[in-house]
Amino acid sequence: MCSTKSAVGNISKLASSLKDFKVNTSPVPEDQLTHKIRKLREIKGGFNFNEAILFKIGEDLSKGDLTQLDGEKLDHYFKLGQGKADLDNAVIWIYRDLFSSSEIRKLTKFYRSSAGQKLSENFPIIMLESLRSAEEIMKNLKKSE
Repeated sequence: MCSTKSAVGNISKLASSLKDFKVNTSPVPEDQLTHKIRKLREIKGGFNFNEAILFKIGEDLSKGDLTQLDGEKLDHYFKLGQGKADLDNAVIWIYRDLFSSSEIRKLTKFYRSSAGQKLSENFPIIMLESLRSAEEIMKNLKKSE
């Protein structure tokens, strides 16, 4: 029962965070914290937000939800254009809001470790397979009703 309360609390916190969230793409301060965040993102590697956007563009192209021309424009915008700079700034602001300099340093140390690298490499698989598992479980529940 305790884990249910914790899950509800986490969902409430997430919903509240998203409700109040305002995208900030303004230039980030070129200070030590920004430098540490950039270093963390570089060391962390794995499937990052920029790659997720490019993956989504490719997916939308293959489904026919985007024209080839629109896909190429978006691809360029997020690889080399203002979209890349805006997304990088937005992500850095998110990290700045959530983590202290000390926490960023600890995260960087973790992602430099073999366990951190393994988590980073496998995190997209963990997320996608977890979501797929939930979908299958929900589908099975509907079949049994």
